[in-house]
Amino acid sequence: MKINVIKEEEDYIEAEFGGEGHTLLNLIQSSLLEDPDVEMAGYSKPHPLMDKSNLFIKMKKGKNPYDALKKATENAETKLKIFLDDFQSPQNLKSKKA
Repeated sequence: MKINVIKEEEDYIEAEFGGEGHTLLNLIQSSLLEDPDVEMAGYSKPHPLMDKSNLFIKMKKGKNPYDALKKATENAETKLKIFLDDFQSPQNLKSKKA
C-alpha cells in the first residue's frame, strides 16, 4: 500500500491511499470517529475506476492527527482480531440449514 500525505496542517491531514478502497478506509474512519479528540474524519474515492482513495482527519485544536490515525489503526486491528477469534470459535458458529 502506498500512502502519500497531500495536505498537512497542525490539526489536519489529507492522505492518499493507493490500492485501497471502501473496505479499509471505512474501517479506519469508523475507528477515528470513536476518538473524542477527532473533530471530523472521512474518506472519498474520487472515481470508481481509480485505484486510490483519500482520507481526511480534522482534530480538535492542539491534537495531532498522526497520533489519532495510529490509535485508530490499532483499535481497528484489535476489533479484527476479536472478530477472527469469534469467527473461528466453533461455539460461535451456527449453521442455518434449510
